[in-house]
Amino acid sequence: MTRIAQTFAAAAIGSILAGSTALAQDVTLRFHSFIHATSYQQVKFFEPWCDRIKTQSAGRMVCQIYPSMQLGGAPGDLFNQARDGIVDIAYGNPGYSPGSYLSAEVFELPFMLRNLHDAARGMWDYFEANPSPEFAGTRIIAIAPADFPVIQTASKTVRTMEDLKGVKLRSAGRYGAKVLEALGALPLQMPAGEITDSLNRGVIDGAFLPWSAVSLLKLNDTMKHFTQFADDQDKMYTSVQMVVLSQATYDRLPDELKKVLDDNSGAEVSAEFADAFASTAKVEIEAAKSGGKDVYQLPPAEYDRWRAAAAPITESWVADAKAKGLDGDALLAAARAALAARNP
Repeated sequence: MTRIAQTFAAAAIGSILAGSTALAQDVTLRFHSFIHATSYQQVKFFEPWCDRIKTQSAGRMVCQIYPSMQLGGAPGDLFNQARDGIVDIAYGNPGYSPGSYLSAEVFELPFMLRNLHDAARGMWDYFEANPSPEFAGTRIIAIAPADFPVIQTASKTVRTMEDLKGVKLRSAGRYGAKVLEALGALPLQMPAGEITDSLNRGVIDGAFLPWSAVSLLKLNDTMKHFTQFADDQDKMYTSVQMVVLSQATYDRLPDELKKVLDDNSGAEVSAEFADAFASTAKVEIEAAKSGGKDVYQLPPAEYDRWRAAAAPITESWVADAKAKGLDGDALLAAARAALAARNP
């Protein structure tokens, strides 16, 4: 038996034991995450959420967070681990399993989202009204967009679509790469830890990354130019972030503990999750401006050009959804309606 298989087996046994301890009013929820223990996601959302769970259950239900994939597997496995009861709670990104979660991918399409907090509320509303079979066996605790990526470059300024022609950018996700390509850039995939070295060697000219990644990836001294969007403009791309609970775990709990979890799931909890990204991004933007960096905001006329260039990507997603037996037009309309209701 491999080490990962042994880990999964041990976790499965723990899951069985959790079922019996629920009756003893002593429940430990195994919370598995792909991000590290000092990440802003864990510090600003996971840990405060777990503290509330403990307080509101009078200590009867607690979390044990396993960051950095400590229970084994790959980030793309996390939702399946929750579904299969290997873990109780999982933090994952549907984009790590391209094509597997089209119902969530709709929010990764270009120029869908505007405000992180309201987008998170709208995303929750969408899934509540349109339960997806792709997430069967789990319950969503919180869903939010990651901080919106901006174009970051070491030396080249980007003001127009023409400025992007042939520019090599480390891309963020499948749809992030698609939109960069539509604008004329050359998207490249690589681990985030290789960005600085790739910039120094001329492999890339910059990156399409969230503001919240600047300090996280130690790019403060490397990136000099940032091209971003106005507050009232829909953003070019984001990745979907989800915290989900195993349905099997939930079903084993007594009603009073189920209520604690129900009370700590939903649209406002999703907005709180989004704030972990938004508040971090705000600090980074202020630091860049005060440090004299070139922070450029795309004007309306140029924004309209970029949006038009990316439109075929959405049409292609609708066709992909239909090929998989989903009503892509209806899902897209439902997603847009849910977002508009929260941010008219």
